Amino acid sequence: MVLIGLMAGMAVLAMGNADRSKQQQLEAERLAMLLELAEQEAMVRGEVVALELFSEGYRFLSLQKDEWLPETVDQLFKPRTLNARMQLSLKLDEKPVYLNKRPGFTVHPEPQIILTPDGASEVFQIGIAQHDSDSLYFVANTAEEGLTVANVAIKP
Repeated sequence: MVLIGLMAGMAVLAMGNADRSKQQQLEAERLAMLLELAEQEAMVRGEVVALELFSEGYRFLSLQKDEWLPETVDQLFKPRTLNARMQLSLKLDEKPVYLNKRPGFTVHPEPQIILTPDGASEVFQIGIAQHDSDSLYFVANTAEEGLTVANVAIKP
């Protein structure tokens, strides 16, 4: 877990110095590392950890007294806002899911991805697009390959 935390920290520091296309890749890699760490954290705690996505960012949630609350125990899981040129999209079981622009559009947090202590989670695909880029990065969880990061060229 320490190794994953260090890698996530290095990705965060590197993002400030990277060019636009590299920032998109680093954001996808950071999200994948945080998801892996959250899966491990759910197993260690024996509690459910969840991810709530917005088109402009994401935050991790924990279940407390039958209510989802933003994660406050570990700073690695703090809320993240994407670069202004980036935008997230989400597919669950191959079906597109509408994402609010940012937190605050709903009264209570509503996670789309739930990570359980037994390691089970839904099949998902998180897209990270950049307005001035001809590529799209995906962070996906499949039954066959587990968690992966992929880059797909967008045809004009």
